[in-house]
Amino acid sequence: MQKYISLYKGKDINKDTLLIFDEIQECPNIISSLKYFCQDFREIPVIATGSMVRIRLQRELTRNGSLQKFMFPVGKIEQLTIYPLSFDEFLLNSNEKLFNVTKKAYESRTPLNSSIHELVLNEFYKYLLIGGMPEAVNTYFEYNSFLESRRVLKDLYDNYLSDMELYQASRESCLRSKNLFSNIYGQLNKESKNFSPGFIEEKTKTRDYFHPIQWLTLAHIVNQSFQLKQHVTMPLIPDGEGKFRLFLGDIGMFSYQSGINASSFIAPDKENTLSGIFYENYVANELVAKGIGLYYWRGKNDAELEFIIESDNKLYPLDVKKGKGVLNSLDKFSNQNSFEVAIKVSKNNYGYDHEKK
Repeated sequence: MQKYISLYKGKDINKDTLLIFDEIQECPNIISSLKYFCQDFREIPVIATGSMVRIRLQRELTRNGSLQKFMFPVGKIEQLTIYPLSFDEFLLNSNEKLFNVTKKAYESRTPLNSSIHELVLNEFYKYLLIGGMPEAVNTYFEYNSFLESRRVLKDLYDNYLSDMELYQASRESCLRSKNLFSNIYGQLNKESKNFSPGFIEEKTKTRDYFHPIQWLTLAHIVNQSFQLKQHVTMPLIPDGEGKFRLFLGDIGMFSYQSGINASSFIAPDKENTLSGIFYENYVANELVAKGIGLYYWRGKNDAELEFIIESDNKLYPLDVKKGKGVLNSLDKFSNQNSFEVAIKVSKNNYGYDHEKK
């Protein structure tokens, strides 16, 4: 392989050459060859990129009804999942000076100047509209146009739906995956926000959507959050009732799916036009991108905390408010659970309440 590439390109391939194989899901032989690169040409740096590689391999190898064994070179490849740009990455690329000031203030636990805080919030609302898909972000930066970025999002959204046919074995599973993907905003916009199969298709049960949910989460298109109830034990384990919520993996696609007018994100009263689920989907994606599993808490009398984080055997309840809001559910949570620090994500400037932690 190394000799062939060298002759094909007319260049020496050595330790100073970075080899990049793109879209490797289209060529399983390339994946197999990585094992031999690791064994025989360890000094040559190699990067292989692809979308839903393992899913595509499984689909191709079972297409004819007979399972062909494919040996994925486990232990020979350092695998890395790339998520859409998180808000800090978006801000860093949008306005590096503003990013540095914001990061410094947060790390020193001091509030931003109110006018600077407003600038950061304006960038945040842009991010809710544009999202973190690289092509959509690049288009916005290049043309400074929400409209052009929105067109890219539409194409990406439509391509996601079309590509589902390439990776799934049955027509029924593909159809349900498309319907589930297209109804994430609607599911979260319900009063309970929990996944309800009947909302998508009458007389269906959650088990009918087991494979579509598994496929969409494995492909990182959808993020799944599990319910916790009353007293929370560690490690975090779903409550056993099978209740969960689904979030779209990119906030830009979520905003596009909602059908809300783009001007709502930059209007003076934008916090009044955007429902709370925009911010919840945003926080879910930020947590997943940092490697944090998604759980939410439901107490008595509709008490709810949008996310519960476990770290170093300590609990961190996280409440998401679209405005400034109060933490009514935190008191009910603290009656049954001890926690290290509560986190409130809102439009407030940075602050800390020592009494309520």
